[in-house]
Amino acid sequence: MKSIRQWSMPAKMFTGLAIVVIVGYLGGCLGRTDIAGDEAVRIARAQIDFEPEQTNAELGRQGFPPRPVWAITFWIEAKDGEGGFERRTAVEVHADTGDVLAIRNDP
Repeated sequence: MKSIRQWSMPAKMFTGLAIVVIVGYLGGCLGRTDIAGDEAVRIARAQIDFEPEQTNAELGRQGFPPRPVWAITFWIEAKDGEGGFERRTAVEVHADTGDVLAIRNDP
């Protein structure tokens, strides 16, 4: 068998890509989550004390090893017409367990 140094460039790239995909899948980067976006919004909504005008939910990865986290943002736009927010709160929800990881308020 040839050493890796003697492999062709396409063979090295294919092997590298295969390793990344396999490790990513087994590590949960490409896997599914147990908590759906709607459920994460419901969990996060219970953590805020105002009625939001807008809601945004995004799934991302955090930490090492990466864990799936829903980042849900609730806000009320400022009434002065200059942009900005009257109230804004971001809630992080663990996408596998449903635990609330962090709450960030921006009054």
